Order: sequence, then C-alpha cells, then structure tokens
Amino acid sequence: MKIKTYVADNVQEAFYKVKTELGKDAVILQTKQIKKGGFFGFFGKRMVEVIAANDITLKTDIPKKTFLNNSNNFASITKKQIEANNYGSIDEIKNEMEEVKSLLNKMYSEQKKDNSVLNINIPEPFIEHWERMHEMQVDNEVIHKIIENTQRNLSETEITDKTKVLNALKNEIALLIDKVEPIRLLDKKNIVAFIGPTGVGKTTTIAKLAAHFALYKEKKVAMITADTFRVGAIEQLKLYGDILEIPVYVVHSNTEIENILKNLVDYELLLIDTMGFSPNNRIQIKKVKSLLDYLKPNDIFMVISAATKNTDMIEILNNYRELNYKKIIVTKLDETKSYGTILNAINITGCKLSYLTTGQNVPDDIEVASGDKIADMILGAE
Repeated sequence: MKIKTYVADNVQEAFYKVKTELGKDAVILQTKQIKKGGFFGFFGKRMVEVIAANDITLKTDIPKKTFLNNSNNFASITKKQIEANNYGSIDEIKNEMEEVKSLLNKMYSEQKKDNSVLNINIPEPFIEHWERMHEMQVDNEVIHKIIENTQRNLSETEITDKTKVLNALKNEIALLIDKVEPIRLLDKKNIVAFIGPTGVGKTTTIAKLAAHFALYKEKKVAMITADTFRVGAIEQLKLYGDILEIPVYVVHSNTEIENILKNLVDYELLLIDTMGFSPNNRIQIKKVKSLLDYLKPNDIFMVISAATKNTDMIEILNNYRELNYKKIIVTKLDETKSYGTILNAINITGCKLSYLTTGQNVPDDIEVASGDKIADMILGAE
C-alpha cells in the first residue's frame, strides 16, 4: 500500500493530483484545510491537504462459513487457506494493517495538534467569539478571515476593549455580506426566476414577493410555475394567486412560453417558480437550464434553507452553478439556531444576499437581508 500527502490550493486540484499519481482507484483517507506561511497562524495562505492511498490488497470476501463454524474466527484461518484464496501472505496483511494503524495514529496526533495550535494562535479577546461562530457552524475559513481582518484594523489598545472587539467583528461580518440586492424593477418587463432543491420554500417565497409588489408597490404582477413534478405545487400557487388576485400560468413545455409571455406583455413583474429536485439529478438541472434559456430572466435567485447541513449546502450550491444564479435567498431561519449557513453560502458563491424568510405567513415573514442584523444573529446582541 502506498500512502501520500498532497497539498493544493483547492480540493479539486488536490484530487486531480491524487488521481494523476495514484490512479482512479486511489482512496481518500483524510481531507482538511491547512495554512502555509503567515505569522503565528495569521495571514497565511489557506490550502487543502489530502492524504490518499492505493494498492490496498486486503480482501473482504473470506467465506462466511469459515467464520460461522469457528468460535475463534481469525485464529481458525490458516496460512494455507489465506494463500489458497489469493488473499496474500499473512505477513503482507500484517504489514498493511500496521501501515493503516500508523496512519490513523498520525492523523489523530495531527488533529490534536491542530486544535491546540488553533487555540494558541487566536488572541485572547477573540476566543469567545471564535467559539460562538464555530457553534453557529460558520466555516473555519470564514471565521479566520473575519478575525484576521478585524485584528488588522484594531490597535493594540483597542484589542483589549471587549466592546470594540465585538463591534469590529460585527462590522467585518457586515462587510463580508456587502451590499444586499433585492429585486430592483427596471423600466422594461422584469422576469425573475427562482431555483433550488425541493423543500426549501421557493413557492411560498414567490407568493410573499408577489404580495409585496402587488399590494405595497401596486405593480402588475403575474406568477408562472414550471413545477409540474411536485404534488400540489400548482394548486398551492394558484391558491395564492386567487387570494392575491394575481394570474398564475403553468408551463408544461418550453414551447408554451412564447404564448404565455405574449399574454403577459402588460405586466411589470413575472415571478417564475421552477421545479425542485435533488442537486445530484443532472438531467433535471439541464431541464431547468433549458427553461431559463427560453425565459431569459433578468435575475435568477438561488433559494436555500438555513436549516440545511453545511456539507449538503455546499453540494447544492456547486451543482446549481451552471444555472448562473447571482443572488441568494435564505429561508426557514425560524427552523434553526445556527446561522452560519448565510456566511458560508456567500463565501462559497461570491453572490449577493437578497432576502431572509422566517415563517410561512404570506405576505409577512420575509425581509430584505441586513448585514448588521445577521452579524447580531451570529455574534449575539450587545
């Protein structure tokens, strides 16, 4: 068995190195973020370290009856049995087991070292805030970026002032969120599409926005749904349409789009509800892309749930990239107490944040995102 460590700027580059050198059957044993260079753990370049192995020859198809018929299973397998079944020599198996054991011990020791170094490198006034952001499930890369930038902007005297440190951290979070971008109506017809996986609340979010622009902004609004897959999706949107007195059109095929748009030529805002599906379903992603190509929307909003696990959210955002979304709506903030998803999504995509939703009530429970409010949610009010 061959074990190697690779360091690269990102995971994709590291995996490419692994596959190129160790082959397509290589096994990834560990992936983690590291820092290279810098000063006492700060200002260093963030990189990815991957430990991989190949030529693992241990077999798992030893006949079941060998184990079932003997009380001392491993002892009952003789050297002849192993070699006769092409399992390799006992010495080879022992060597590979020792290699794995040694690697696991090394990984455990490095992890303990990383944790201790992390606590040492973070200045005392920032430790409680680091812990708070970690509890909020903010990605470590984002946490360090916030702390590094904050420390750089404070004097030695200011760093000893807890209030100034907290306010500076909140300001840094607000800067990370940058300028939010809700729907901005243009003089021409505005076509706004909403994409995202099943269950994130796209339909309810569209109804809230339709109500806002129709009731409060007095705009001519129509809703179009292409979500013919989810049971009850069309009926749900039509119900909102009846209540709000807003027309709802259903798209069963892309060929219908031209006629629908002609019927809505006098409307100022068209809100498009696309079908939801697994982010791993490449066929459905292509279908949505085809729909968007026909519609040619002015804006595409990616809708994600704040209650989504961070690893799942990363996969969702990456798999939907080909749909060219530029803005993000975060829903279901009322269903979680961990708000790190918001910062992680912005960091991963570089997109602008638009709206936050906090419940099912239409037209309420939606607001334009605020960097200051999100900073308070993550670090706590003073």
